[in-house]
Formats: sequence, C-alpha cells, structure tokens
Amino acid sequence: MAVTLKDIAKKVGVHPSTVSRVLSGKYDNFNVSEETRKLIFETVKKFNYAPNEMARNLRLQKTQTIGLIIPDILNPFYAGMARSLGIECEKKDYSFIICNTDEIQEKEINFIQMLKRRRVEGLVITPVQESKDHFKELIEENFPFVLASRYFDDFETNAVVTDDYNDVFKAVEYLIKLGHNRIGLIRGRKASSAIQDREKGYKGALAKYNMQIDQDLIVGNGCTIEGGYKATKEILNLPERPTALLVSANVIVVGALEAIFEAGLSVPDDVSVVGFTNMKSTPYLSYPLTSISQPIGQLGKRAFDLLFQHIQSPDEQKYKKIILPSKFSVGKSTQKALGS
Repeated sequence: MAVTLKDIAKKVGVHPSTVSRVLSGKYDNFNVSEETRKLIFETVKKFNYAPNEMARNLRLQKTQTIGLIIPDILNPFYAGMARSLGIECEKKDYSFIICNTDEIQEKEINFIQMLKRRRVEGLVITPVQESKDHFKELIEENFPFVLASRYFDDFETNAVVTDDYNDVFKAVEYLIKLGHNRIGLIRGRKASSAIQDREKGYKGALAKYNMQIDQDLIVGNGCTIEGGYKATKEILNLPERPTALLVSANVIVVGALEAIFEAGLSVPDDVSVVGFTNMKSTPYLSYPLTSISQPIGQLGKRAFDLLFQHIQSPDEQKYKKIILPSKFSVGKSTQKALGS
C-alpha cells in the first residue's frame, strides 16, 4: 500500500498540515524548526513518498492541464505546433491532452465538452470553422482558450496566427516579377480563415499589377496529399496551363509535385512552384523549394503564453490577436518565365 501524507506525519510525530507546508515550502509563518523539516524530508525519502498531485489539484480546483485541439496530428505543421506547446507546458509544470478533429465540427464540439469535464484549465484550438456558437459560449463563460493558426473575424478572441495575406501577396508578387502571368493557386480547405486570407493575398497581388483574376486558376478544397494531387491535375489539364503554382499548405505540395511529374513536366523548367513551411526535401526534389516558412515554434509558444495569462488572471482578460510574420526563401523550384 502506498505511503500517505498522514503516514509520514504519524512517523515524524507532527500534524499532516505541517508535512504539507514543509513539502510545499510554505512554512515560514508556522514556526517549523529546522530539525523537524530535516526529519520530514528524511522520512519522505526513506518511505519513497510521492504527493498525490491529482488530489491536491482537485482541492485547489486546478489540474495544471490544458487541451490542444487540432485538425491533423500527422500534418507536420500541427505536429510542430504541438511540440512547441509541449515545451512551454513543461516549463510551467503543465501537461496537455491532444485531440484530433479530422476537420469534423462535431468532433471539435465533443472534444471541448469532454476536456471541460476533465477540468482542463484552458484550450488551444485550431478551429474547424463550420460553426462558431460553441466558441461564443466559451467567451460567455470566460473559459480560457486561444485560437491558433485560424481565427473568426466577426468576434474577438485570443488568437495567434500567421500573416497569411501578406505572406502570399509577397510570394505571388515575386512570381509576377519573374515574368509569370498565369499563376495557379492550389488552395487548401476553403472554410479555413488562413486559406481565405491566402486567397485574398493571391488576388491582391494580381490586382496590384493589373492582372486578370482567372477563377479557373484557383482550385482545391482540402489539406491532404491526395487533394493537392487532384487539384494540380485539374489545373494542369487546362487548355492553357499555368507557368507557376502557389501551393497554399504544406502537405498539399507533395501531391502537387506528384501530379506535375506524372504529367511529364519538370520543376522549375516547365512549372515554377512556391510551397509553404519550407519543405526542404520531398520524394520528388533533392533541393529546397522556394517557400513561405511559417514560425511554427513561435505559434505554439505565443499561444501558450496568451492562454497562461488568461488562466492566471481571468478577471483581467483583454483579448489579443497576435500576427506572426513568415519568412520567404528563394530556393530552386522557381525561375524566370520562358520568354520574359
């Protein structure tokens, strides 16, 4: 049978509250002698006593646990974000539970309810964004949560996102300056605010240079390798195919490259490609892509910082939206358009 705090107190000959104060370091105002403290620590060590943190936290109405709800743990973007969040949790002696929604709204709602039943202190969520009523409920309850990578533009929450509009604007502008006038957009999941902002950035760059927006050059609705493959096949089968592609999410680029090479085309000689998250190697390329490299580590860190602030000071909550810049890197998957 495991040794309890009462057992330690009995063996030392003090009240259990004295043992608790000594082990927590909060004994200064209770006149606990150095000899008693030493005896308590020796007894704890002798009997290999470990405090029951769960019981303690329940008494304090704290679990030092948060929930992370993301669309796809296999996606390197979300895996990187989870790793960064885990590092920050460890610094504060917090743990976290990961839930995977598969972009299914019902799962997201159920996970939020389940995690609240488990008394997590807060949530970091990349929302599915098909519904938002459950987020309004969290706000009404003042339940701590932070949106990561995606946000709602019609009500305020804590959110940490990347500068998707400007990131894509700069990338498309770069392609335009290389002489490309038919630039395709392989789009991710349309419901995502990040993908919507990337499409706006794409159109904004074309508009700046008075280039016509051709809706046939905007394809795709999903963030999978298969989705990237199908969308790229579709765009390459146009009567006048694009000379450059902006692939708006990391895993999609693998499918896009597969479709390009299957069509007998080469990168960048036939098609210039800009991808996301600086995927430096793929099954098809032995050199780095021209890419938009997102600050995944900072995304997880800043999300935890905002969440922890809300947990620690719930009555002083002021919602913040943090926008993180990405880095545009020129690799070997882009070149000047033929004839430019």
